[in-house]
Amino acid sequence: MGSGQVRPLDGLEEYLSIRRSRYAATTLRNEGFVLRRFVSHVGNIQVRHLRPEHVADWFYGRNGFCGPHTTRDRVHREPVTASTHNFYRTRLASFFRFCTTRGWTRQDLLRDVEPMRLPTVKRLQPAPADLLAMLEATGNGRDRAYIATAINSGFRANEMLRIRVGDVDLPAATTAVTISKSAEEDSFPITSDLDPELRRWLVVYQDDLDRPLHPDDHLFPARSAGVYEWHHAEDGSKMRTRSAPIWIPTRPMGHAERVVQQALAALGLPTKHQGTHTIRRAAARHFFDSMSSDVGYDAALRTVSAMLHHKSSATTEQYLGLSSERKRRDDRLRGRPFLSALVSTENVVPLRRTAGGG
Repeated sequence: MGSGQVRPLDGLEEYLSIRRSRYAATTLRNEGFVLRRFVSHVGNIQVRHLRPEHVADWFYGRNGFCGPHTTRDRVHREPVTASTHNFYRTRLASFFRFCTTRGWTRQDLLRDVEPMRLPTVKRLQPAPADLLAMLEATGNGRDRAYIATAINSGFRANEMLRIRVGDVDLPAATTAVTISKSAEEDSFPITSDLDPELRRWLVVYQDDLDRPLHPDDHLFPARSAGVYEWHHAEDGSKMRTRSAPIWIPTRPMGHAERVVQQALAALGLPTKHQGTHTIRRAAARHFFDSMSSDVGYDAALRTVSAMLHHKSSATTEQYLGLSSERKRRDDRLRGRPFLSALVSTENVVPLRRTAGGG
């Protein structure tokens, strides 16, 4: 097929097949969803016939996804947020660069679609004492173990919810985990703070199930809400009872973010937009701060980047709210001369008038 005859759907499949070897299945699934949605909107015309107007119409047109619109299923949708807008734009930008590299188009297809400015949101940064207090604010052993694991590992929520009992090796002090963004397998160390928390939870977990734990049991299982039953008393009256909730080890818990929010609320801290990522970011920042004074900025940054499984230190800097440029500026200027260091004092002309001067 000639380069001028390639259609978006064909180019899309080639694009995704190339990226499949570099990115996790979740990333490709999200990317494929966005791009196929775009193709279904513009129609499977040849790539060379795509124009910036087609892209702008998909974003901002009558039925564009960015504004209030009605889907083909007659469902009314509210305008998307700036982060969703920018996510879609980034996915298209990557695909369009691929099309340009292949010689299928020379158009600046995103010419009329500018990135939206994200609202400034102050990140919640619980202090170390607050993170530890969250453990005491949990309602059961599972929730306490979940928050303890988040604090001591920096795992993402979906990574922790995939951990099985057999992945935890307490004698070796390691936990096997699959990193969601890269599908990489990691054997993560168990800290001395986390070890007793996991041991305590596993004992309670086994006692509640009234059987030995199986390797395939989820470490953080779902829990039934209990069943209400009516009973007839001897006097003819009816009484309602509720059975105790039970763990469902074949399923992971489905409200992990609520567990974190309830612990935050118990401490009087904000809960809106907060979740496991709040603990992940706060724990990583405190770890960085404690290390940087001992081993230096760069070494601490590399260690925390490995802990968070980031591909680059720049990502970690942004995630933690750091700036290497500011760090270099501070080191260069604090307590040091500025312009005076650039000019020889022998060439400085005194401006103060001397006695008898004009």
